[in-house]
Amino acid sequence: MTTETPDNDQENARTTRADTNERAKIGRNIVYFALSVIGILGLTSILAASFGKAGDKSFEQVKDILGILLPVLGTWVGTVLAFYFSRENFIAAAQQTSNLVRQLTPDQKLQAISVEEAMISITAPTTVKLTLNKKEEEIKLKTDILDALLPEGGKNRLPCVDPEGKIKYVIHRSIIEGYISKQAFSGNANLADLTLGDMLAVSQIQRIATAFGAVGQNAKLNAVKTLMDGSPECSDVFVTTDGTKSGTAVGWITNIILTEKCKV
Repeated sequence: MTTETPDNDQENARTTRADTNERAKIGRNIVYFALSVIGILGLTSILAASFGKAGDKSFEQVKDILGILLPVLGTWVGTVLAFYFSRENFIAAAQQTSNLVRQLTPDQKLQAISVEEAMISITAPTTVKLTLNKKEEEIKLKTDILDALLPEGGKNRLPCVDPEGKIKYVIHRSIIEGYISKQAFSGNANLADLTLGDMLAVSQIQRIATAFGAVGQNAKLNAVKTLMDGSPECSDVFVTTDGTKSGTAVGWITNIILTEKCKV
């Protein structure tokens, strides 16, 4: 969140006063112009009526002109004034809404945000994921995951889905690197041959990889927070078609997204 400094507040106040003064000046000029036009037309009608019979005809003509111009003039003045002054009303309403939002607690704010509004689409082309088209024992950690999907400087976590789009695991890059480093230190394996199946055979890693949660498409973000708060190892919650972990995933919410949405 950005923090307003006293200098910023003073500058904003000066800008607001200048803007208000400018609109007031425009409003006065428009009113003066409208009154001047009405006065000229009124004076013309009075003068026309003072010239006997010839004046009667002229008066009728001026009266017709007044009948046409006055509604148009009134509408124009109202439209212009509304254009200049409705902006001020909008700013005031927006500021009031912003003040109300700041008064909400994080939980109250999350209750107002739908998961579909905050989630990452699982089906989007930009979403990096691993589709398990072959057995875990055939997926190489180094070539198939780290090099192909999680290169240095790229994404740090990888949803793994089956061919039907159901989430099976969430693999974090740090966990893969930690596992490979441990195997390298022990000298028990050829690092290039290590597979996803080998890593998931470690019970702790298996538990973390399957610790994700699931909610339905109509859920709010407070439901996501409840799941993450209830499990220290849950950093990811998926939006599924039936609200369960066995349903087809349509969206993904990370703990980072939740933290951002909690800010007020």
